[in-house]
Amino acid sequence: MQDLFSMQDCSASSASKADLHVHSKHSDRPSEWFLRRIGSPESFVEPLAIYRRAQQRGMDFVTISDHNCIRGGLEIAHLKGTFLSSEITTYFPEDGCKVHLLVLGIDEPRFRMIQELRANIYELHRYLVEEDVIASVSHPLYRVNGRLTIDHVEKLWLMFQRFEEINGVRDRRGADLIRAIFRNLTPALIAEMADRHGIEPSGPDPWKKCFTGGSDDHSGVHVGSAHTITPYAKDVGEFLAHLRRGAHQAGGHSGGSVMMGHSVYHIAYSYYKDRFLRGNGKPTILGELFRHLLQQYGEPREPAGMGQRLRGLARGIVWGRRMRLASELERTLVKDIAELFSTAEQPDAASPLMDERRTFHYAC
Repeated sequence: MQDLFSMQDCSASSASKADLHVHSKHSDRPSEWFLRRIGSPESFVEPLAIYRRAQQRGMDFVTISDHNCIRGGLEIAHLKGTFLSSEITTYFPEDGCKVHLLVLGIDEPRFRMIQELRANIYELHRYLVEEDVIASVSHPLYRVNGRLTIDHVEKLWLMFQRFEEINGVRDRRGADLIRAIFRNLTPALIAEMADRHGIEPSGPDPWKKCFTGGSDDHSGVHVGSAHTITPYAKDVGEFLAHLRRGAHQAGGHSGGSVMMGHSVYHIAYSYYKDRFLRGNGKPTILGELFRHLLQQYGEPREPAGMGQRLRGLARGIVWGRRMRLASELERTLVKDIAELFSTAEQPDAASPLMDERRTFHYAC
C-alpha cells in the first residue's frame, strides 16, 4: 500500500475529492463533557444539508461518518456519489483506551458485525483485514478518553496502514507531528515494535503509511475544509478502489481552537434554538436557569412563546435596572445568550453569520 501519485499531479481535472469525516444529527451521543452536561447531541445537521454543502465545496463524492451509526448515510444513500461510512469507537481491552476509527465504503451487514466486535480493537482489526474494509485511524494523536500512550500508538502503527493526517478541527501541530513521525517509520523500527508488543505487522510494507483528511465537522459549517484526494474516479467504486490501494493523500487545512469554538457555537446555537425556541426538549440545567431568570426578572405584558420571552428579556433587562439584581454570572449569561437569540429571526437561523473570533468568544 503506497501513495501512487503526488499532489502536484492532481489538477482539478485529474483528481477526485471527498470529506471522509463528517457528522450529522445522528451523532447523538457526545464524547465532550460539556455537551453531555447540557443534554445536547454532537450535531443537529441534516444529512441532506451535508450532501449539498459538500457538493458546493467541490467534493466529488459524499459520505457521512456518524459515531457508531449509519443512519445519516442511509438517508442520502439514494443520491449520486454517496457511500456508507461510520466513525467507530473501539477499545484496547487491556486498559479501556478509546480509539476512533473511520470505516469507509461499508454495507449494512458489515456495519452490524463491526458493532459486535468494536469492544475489542484486536478482534475488530482482524475482521477488517479479513473483509478488506477500508479503515483510517481518526485523529491518531488525540486522547479520546485521556488514556492514549506511546504504546497504544505503536500498536496502532502495527495494526493499521491508514491514518487521518489533516483533521479540520484539530490543531495544525497534530498534522505536523504526523508528517514528521508517521511518514518516517522504518522497517527496523516496526520490527522492534512487533517484538515488544507481540503483534504481527499488517500489510506488505507496514512502515509505509497512507493518510486521509476530513473536516470532522459537526456544525455543517466546515464541510470539505479538510478532505481526501485521489486520482480521478468516474464513480464511487473507482474512488473506493483508489482508497483501498492507498492512492490518496490528505488535502485542505487543519483546525484549531478558533475553528473548534466556531463549531461549538453552532452546536450550542442549534441546541438552544431546538430546546427553547421550539420548546420541545426535556428539562436541563440551562433551561432551569433561563426559566429562573424569566420568572425573577422578566414580566411579559402578554402571553408569548419562549423565543419571544427571551427576546423580551433581552430588551427589558440587559441594560435595565433589573439587571442589577442578577449575579455577575447571570448577567454574563443573559447578555451573551440574549444576543445569540437576537439572530433567531434571520432567514438562515441555523447558520448565523458570525466571524470566527466572535463565535470563539461566545463558545468560551
